[in-house]
Amino acid sequence: MIYVAVEGESDRGAATAVVAAAGHVVARVYVSGGKSKLDPSVAKYLRAAQRSSWVVFRDSDGQCPVELKQKLLPAARGSSPRFTLRIAHTMTEAWLLADRRGFASYFGVREEKVPIDPEALNHAKRALLLLCAQSAPRAVRRDVVTADGLTGPLYVSRLNDFATNHWDVARAAENSPSLARAIAAIRLLPA
Repeated sequence: MIYVAVEGESDRGAATAVVAAAGHVVARVYVSGGKSKLDPSVAKYLRAAQRSSWVVFRDSDGQCPVELKQKLLPAARGSSPRFTLRIAHTMTEAWLLADRRGFASYFGVREEKVPIDPEALNHAKRALLLLCAQSAPRAVRRDVVTADGLTGPLYVSRLNDFATNHWDVARAAENSPSLARAIAAIRLLPA
């Protein structure tokens, strides 16, 4: 059983699917309510990893993932074989977009419109919203994105449903190096 901490509720489904793809079961997901609340808690989760396995998922938000990891986990704090901090480059939405076929099918967009290299996007969430605004099914447009391009009323539930029930994590990992690294690191955690 692996404990998980994420930035926001929209990350819950993806985090759970990634842990499952790595061969583990999620004990519980802790939703922080944003990176400003998650970042100060990383040290607490690292301490908790003395007793049980933990994965903390954090978006890089355009920062260098290596530098961000060093900032959040200074060497002085130590480490634990039961802990890993995984940085989604640039954000979890890039990982979801990396399963181009699955994303296109679920959200009703043409596969060729889904970016080939979602980690190269400056803002994957904006790209996802733009794609959903062009979705063939009106329900997707209404649920996921507002008329002014912001997150729609069912954005979180739609993303979590996609991640939990339709997202092919292995296929996505082929297009997302940070996702592939996350799966490999989580595989090494003791259950």
